[in-house]
Amino acid sequence: MIAALRYEWVRVSTIRSTKILLVLVLIGTVVLGWLVADPRYVTYDEAGNPVGPLVVSWWDAFGIPLTITAVLASVIAAQAIGQEYRFGLIRLTLTAFPRRPRILAAKVAVVALACVTFALVSILGSWFGLVLRGFPTPPDQVDAPQELFLLKGVVFVVLWGLSAFALAGITRQTGLGIAVPIVSGLIVEALLGAILADRAGWLVEILPWSTASRWSTSATVEGFDGPMLIDLPVGWAALGVFAVWVVALLALEVVSFLRRDA
Repeated sequence: MIAALRYEWVRVSTIRSTKILLVLVLIGTVVLGWLVADPRYVTYDEAGNPVGPLVVSWWDAFGIPLTITAVLASVIAAQAIGQEYRFGLIRLTLTAFPRRPRILAAKVAVVALACVTFALVSILGSWFGLVLRGFPTPPDQVDAPQELFLLKGVVFVVLWGLSAFALAGITRQTGLGIAVPIVSGLIVEALLGAILADRAGWLVEILPWSTASRWSTSATVEGFDGPMLIDLPVGWAALGVFAVWVVALLALEVVSFLRRDA
């Protein structure tokens, strides 16, 4: 198993796109963190003059870049298996490691580790962006986020990457592993939500990738009459729903990998 893990890690870490995407994540999150943490006034008097302290979206400087990082990490996750099918390298891999369960377990472990690495680089980049703004720590007026906010971000990136890995393995197409979560989360599930909201609201609440995108959402939002509860799964609940979908996709990938010809 150790040899299989080493083989997969060397293969993934030496792909040129891995290094390029890591650099893009670091630079991109520095820029995004700096942009999101732009201090601004949110309270004005009757004359339109700003009053009160400047407000900084300190935690959003981590949350927004992590969401984008998940998409970039999914490229590496999908390539971890889709690229081998595309170029016929899977036969060489299975020749060197004929026990398929072992090599698949190694792939999943390395993909998860790679996604954790991407998430940590994203967090580091966001913090650098905040430092450039002059906010290395949260200002006093910034509300504390939900419990274990950054850990939830790491879990989100890992689950998103594993969903891309599973889809790429099931379809044997790297592009589908990357594109399906994005297209489904942004377009397909939004349309389904609009169509099925009144007919099958329960289904709208558990659609995979749109639910996963609510990992950083608070259970309450400010309304005209004060705080309002959100009916949809958010935070850990959203990640729990998405994790069930990811496990189901990985189960299909296991059956496909073990039973189909290389």
